[in-house]
Amino acid sequence: MARADVQVRTGARRARKRSLVALALAACVALAACGDDGGSGDGGTSASGGSGEEKLIMFELSFPCGLNQVATQLCRGAEDAGRALPAGFEFELKTGVEYADNVAYNNLIQTSLQLRPAGLILFPAGPAAQTPTINRACDEGVKIIIVDSPATGVKCQESFIGADHRKLGVDSAKWLIEHPPASREIGIVTQQPGQYASTDARVEGFRETIEDAGYRVVATVVTDLALDRTRTLVSNMMTAHPNIGAVFSGNGPMGQGTAQALKGNRRVVQLSVDGFFEDVRLILAGDVSANAATNPYAIGKLAVEYMARAIDGEEVPRETLTSSKVIDRTNAQQYIDEGGLR
Repeated sequence: MARADVQVRTGARRARKRSLVALALAACVALAACGDDGGSGDGGTSASGGSGEEKLIMFELSFPCGLNQVATQLCRGAEDAGRALPAGFEFELKTGVEYADNVAYNNLIQTSLQLRPAGLILFPAGPAAQTPTINRACDEGVKIIIVDSPATGVKCQESFIGADHRKLGVDSAKWLIEHPPASREIGIVTQQPGQYASTDARVEGFRETIEDAGYRVVATVVTDLALDRTRTLVSNMMTAHPNIGAVFSGNGPMGQGTAQALKGNRRVVQLSVDGFFEDVRLILAGDVSANAATNPYAIGKLAVEYMARAIDGEEVPRETLTSSKVIDRTNAQQYIDEGGLR
C-alpha cells in the first residue's frame, strides 16, 4: 500500500492548531479517554465553523497534483480559488500518491476529520470506494462536494462539479462520423468497467453514438494507466483485428499508450480524451486525429467557491457540468497557445 503523501497549503495558524490537535489526541490516548471507533474523540461534535473559528475547506485527492495535466489544472484552479476566499475561511489541499489506492485515500480523509473541517471536496476513486468514509464525515456535520467522478450513496452531497463525460464520448463519435476512417471497424481502449464512472460514461456515449451510425466495435481493450501495458494490449488488438479503422481511448494516459502502439500508422484514426498538451501536440504531428478536451481548472475553482457558499448557508447548484471541446488540427495550436480551456 502506498503511503499517503500529504501536500498542505496553509498558514501558521492552522499549523499551530494541527500541533494542538496532535497533542490533544496523544493525551487522550494516554488517559484512555478516546473512543474506540477511530474518530476524533469529540463525541461527534459538529464540524469547524462556530465560535468565530476560521472555517476550513479541504480539497483532497488520491493522486498528486503532478500526476498529469488534468491533475495539475484541477489543483491550480482550487488553489487560485482558495487564495481568493473571503475572511473567515481557510483552505488546504492534500494529495495521496497512488490514484487507485483506496485504503490510503480513505485513511487520508479520516485523518483530515481530526482537523474538524467545515467542508471536504473529494475526487472519488470509484463510485462507492469512498462512500462509507464520506458518510462518516456527513455524520460529523461536514459538507461534501464531489468533483468529476460521481459517487453513489453519499448522504450529504451539496454539489457535483465535473465534465459531462458522456458528452465527451458522444462528441468524439460525432467527429469521427464527420471524418470517416478507411474502415468502419472500431476498437475501444478503456479501464475496468465500474472502476471510474467517468470513463464508463465516455465509452458508453462513444459506443452508442458510433453504433447508431452503422459502425461496429470489434474489440475492447481493458487496461490501466501504465503506458507499457496499454501499448502491448493495443498492439495485440491490432494484430487480431487488422481492419480496425479507428481507436477511441477513454482518457489521456490510455491514449498515450495507444499512440505508442500505433506510431507511424496513419491509416488508423486515433481519438482520445482529456486534452493533455502533449497529446494535442501529437495532433499537430499527425499521429493522433482528435482529442476531446476537458476543463479541470474550472472544476477545481468552482468546487472551492461553491463550498464557501454552501458553508455560509447559501444554495449552490446540485450539478455543474463544465465546458469541453474537441481539438483537431484546425484548433490545436490555438488550444495550446491559450493554455487549455478556462
